[in-house]
Formats: sequence, C-alpha cells, structure tokens
Amino acid sequence: MIVSIFNDVIGPVMRGPSSSHCAAALRIGRLARDLMDADFQEVLVEFDRQGSLPTTHESQGSDMGLFGGLLGWEAADERLPGSPKTLRDAGVQVRIETVDAGDVHPNTYRLTLRGAREQHFLRAISPAAA
Repeated sequence: MIVSIFNDVIGPVMRGPSSSHCAAALRIGRLARDLMDADFQEVLVEFDRQGSLPTTHESQGSDMGLFGGLLGWEAADERLPGSPKTLRDAGVQVRIETVDAGDVHPNTYRLTLRGAREQHFLRAISPAAA
C-alpha cells in the first residue's frame, strides 16, 4: 500500500464544500458507530448555539460526513452525498438540535445514540477551522 501524505497524515482529502468539516465529521460518526457496535436506531446530534456548527453543519458537509460515518462508510465512498437519506431509509431516527451547552470549542459535536440494548453519549471536537 502506498502511503499518501494527504490522505494518511494530513487528510483524508474529501469532497467539499469543506473537506475538513466532512472528514472530521466522518471520523466522529465512525467512533460513535463503533461505540454502539453498529446497533442503534436513534441519534441525537446537539450543537452549541454559540459554536460554528448550528449555521454550517449542512452547508459545509458535516452532516454528509457524520451520517456516512454512522453508516460505516469510508472517506472516499461515492455514496456520501446521499448519506442523510440512506441513514433515514435504514430506519435510524436522526434529530439535530441547537442547545446552550457552553462548549469551549466552536466545532463540538454532542451525540446521543440509542439502541435496543444501550445508550451512549459522545462529545467530540472537530479540528476543522471555525
């Protein structure tokens, strides 16, 4: 396997409009999926009202990346633009809310995932520029 400075060290290089927002969100989604052992039916995504994500999560590709990660997809998956619909079609209920959380970092994700057997909460920070 050839190692790429862009995809393996800096990246991955992903689709835009903001590849950094999409890539970070995809990794966060994969972590959440792994935390639940891929067994979840509900996802609550919360963004701090004072952060950057309430106004940019959809337009910058964060939703696309997050939902693709929750589906277990890779960064280069051609299906990523359709990930929100695919996740809903898979029977996963998704809610995105803006809350007063007081998060220090503007790109903080708060995820609550519920499955038949368990529920987990994950707070993650995207290093993407705010």
